[in-house]
Amino acid sequence: MGMETVRIAPVTDKWLKQRARKFNRKKIEEYLQHSPRLSPATLQQYRSCLRIFAKWIHDNCDNRKIIDLKIRDGKAYQDWLLSHNGSTNNIKVKLAAASELCEYIEKYYEEEYPNFRNPIRKGREAMVQTPRKDKCPITPAEFELLMSTLEKRQDYQRLCYLVLTYQTACRRAESAQFERRIAQYSVEDMLNYQDDQGGNHNYFLSNSIRCKGTGRLGKVRQFKISTETMRYVRRWDKQRRQMVNKLGVCDEATNLFVHIDKSGVNNLTPAAFAYWFSDDFTKILGRGVHPHDLRTTRATDLVVREHKPIEAVSVMMGHNSTATTKTFYVIDNRKDSDATLI
Repeated sequence: MGMETVRIAPVTDKWLKQRARKFNRKKIEEYLQHSPRLSPATLQQYRSCLRIFAKWIHDNCDNRKIIDLKIRDGKAYQDWLLSHNGSTNNIKVKLAAASELCEYIEKYYEEEYPNFRNPIRKGREAMVQTPRKDKCPITPAEFELLMSTLEKRQDYQRLCYLVLTYQTACRRAESAQFERRIAQYSVEDMLNYQDDQGGNHNYFLSNSIRCKGTGRLGKVRQFKISTETMRYVRRWDKQRRQMVNKLGVCDEATNLFVHIDKSGVNNLTPAAFAYWFSDDFTKILGRGVHPHDLRTTRATDLVVREHKPIEAVSVMMGHNSTATTKTFYVIDNRKDSDATLI
């Protein structure tokens, strides 16, 4: 049984302004302001990580300036993070944020601080990778149970989300960006692709969606939506209009997935989808599931069950290489699967 993780408390903006050394606070703010290669999500993550780094310096290094930290301090910070028994990836992100801040100072303030060397880069040591949680795709039977349960409830929004997210294999942050206008697509908006066997595949293109990637803009994609999936989109949009009319509220929300109550209609955030899984889908299936499981499930179904070419699946997943895609699908959850070779 593994050791219990000790949560590192987030550092507030108030603490940073009142307690952190002014030099450190200014350098953190400057670095974050001049890091256009970071995506909005990574920028937010680094901001949180660097506040933790600033508090660690305050509590363990007499609140010294970053430029006065030594190599042993870099090792001490890594050891402190390790002492909280967090995942290797979580620790790596915190170390990366601190290291890139120090790298920024070393590179762009070489004349002012010629003797400063990145203490994180020089002080950190190789870490043992913590075991990853086994991937457990949603089985076809489980997926059918989710769909039939939502169908019986006439919960067409969650049903639409489930089908659309599964079919496109998009991430939850991407699901939140689908716009309502796709429900209004007509036959004139339909596109066609003919495969090598002469088969015709009709689909619609979504609005442009910002996907995972470096920089403020990230990777912008348009997802292919099947004609069958579009049936669920339109049914949800029809129910949405009925709900709005019944409540007598104004609906100016531009996105497909929304929260509707007496106060009005508001676009949903990605956190809402995580809540649907933890509060609803988990109870339906009787086991823990997460929005990202839909991507694992889609990749597994296409590659393992339907024997689709991994190159095409990689494009659908938005991966830069098939090597990344191979980490997403699950061939066999059994640990003794190599017994078939005996």
